[in-house]
Amino acid sequence: MAISTYLANVWSATEFGDPELSGYAEKQLCRDTRFGIQAMAGLSLLMQICVAVLILTRGLDNIYLSTNLLFGLLSLHVLISAAFLKDVRTLHVLGMAFLVIGALCLTILAHRSGELHVGMMATAVMLFVAIPLVPWALREAIVVVGLAYALLTISLVVVPGRFTPESLWVFQLLIAGAAVIAFFVTARNTSIRRQDLRARFELESAHNDMEILSMQDHLTGAWNRRYLSEKFPEFAKFCLDQKKVMHVAILDIDDFKGINDEFGHHFGDKILMNVADIFVRLLGNRGRLIRLGGDEFQIIYCGDGLDGLIETAIADLQRAFAEAGLASKRIVSLSAGIVSSEPGQFPDIEALYKAADQALYQEKHKRPAKLDQTNPLARTGTWKL
Repeated sequence: MAISTYLANVWSATEFGDPELSGYAEKQLCRDTRFGIQAMAGLSLLMQICVAVLILTRGLDNIYLSTNLLFGLLSLHVLISAAFLKDVRTLHVLGMAFLVIGALCLTILAHRSGELHVGMMATAVMLFVAIPLVPWALREAIVVVGLAYALLTISLVVVPGRFTPESLWVFQLLIAGAAVIAFFVTARNTSIRRQDLRARFELESAHNDMEILSMQDHLTGAWNRRYLSEKFPEFAKFCLDQKKVMHVAILDIDDFKGINDEFGHHFGDKILMNVADIFVRLLGNRGRLIRLGGDEFQIIYCGDGLDGLIETAIADLQRAFAEAGLASKRIVSLSAGIVSSEPGQFPDIEALYKAADQALYQEKHKRPAKLDQTNPLARTGTWKL
C-alpha cells in the first residue's frame, strides 16, 4: 500500500465515503471514545492518588501537592463528564482539553519547583503514551500532540536560564520519542479499527437483510405472520405515541379456490401479487400489509383514511386487472372486515383480529344486523375487481 493511500486511510476513523457506514462508525466510536477518555482519566486519577500518598508520607514540598490536587480534580471531572456526552466530536474536545491542561499543570509545576526532574519527565511521556487509549484517528492525534508538545516546549524555554540545557534536551528527546510512538500506535489502531468497523457493518447489514427476508412472504413481498408477532408492539406503540387510532382490516379474495381450480395457480398468483403490490404502495409508512396465508391478507393501519385508501386500491386493482386482461376471464371480488381500536388504549392485536375476521365472515354471509351488535367500530365491504 502506498504511503499516501495509507495516510488517507488512517486520517479519519469515521469517514468512509458511504453515509450509512460513516453514521454506523460514528455511533460505535462514540461509545469507544467515551470509554477511552474515561479509562485515561481514571488511570490519571489513580496515579494522582498514589502520588498524593507519596507526597504526604515523604513530606515533600506543598507545591507538588497543590498541582497534584488540581490535576486529580480535573481527572475526576473528565471521568464524570464523559458519561453524559453523546457526541463523538464533543468527546474529542474533552479528551484534547484534558491532555493539554495536563501538560499545562506539568509546566506550572516545573516553573514553581525550578527544576525538571525525572518524575516530571516521566509524567510528560505518559501524557503522550496515553493518547492511543482514545480511538482518535491520525487527524485528532496530530492536533492533540501538536498542542501538548507546543505548550510543553514553549513554556519551558520561554524563561532563559530557568532550566539546565541538559535537562531541556533530555526532555525534548523523551517527549519527541513519545509523540512518534503515539502517532505510530494511533495510525495502526485506526487502520485496524476501520477494517473492524467495515466488517461489523457488513455483517450486521447482512444479518438485517436475512431477518427482513425471513419476515417477508416469498410470493407477494408482503410481510408474514412472524413480522406481525415481532413488530406489532413497536407499531402499536408508535400509534399510541402519535395519539392515533389503529385500524385492522382482514382482506379475502372471494372463491379463490374456485379461481385456482378453473384457471390454475399461476392465474391465482398473479391476482395475489397485484393485490399486494398496490396495497403496499398505497400504505407506505402509515400501515403494513401481512399475508396470513392463502388468499387472506391483514392490514394494520395508523391514523385516519383507511377506508378511502381501500377504495383507491380497489380502483387501481380494477385498472390493473383490465390492463392485464384478468377481468375478462372471471369476475373477481374482494371482501374486507375492518375494525378500529379504542382511542387512547394500547391495541390488542388478538382482539382486533378476531373482530375483523368475524366482520369479514359476516360480510361474506351477509349478516349486517349481528355485525352491528358485536362491534360498533366494525365495518365491511365487498368490491368487484
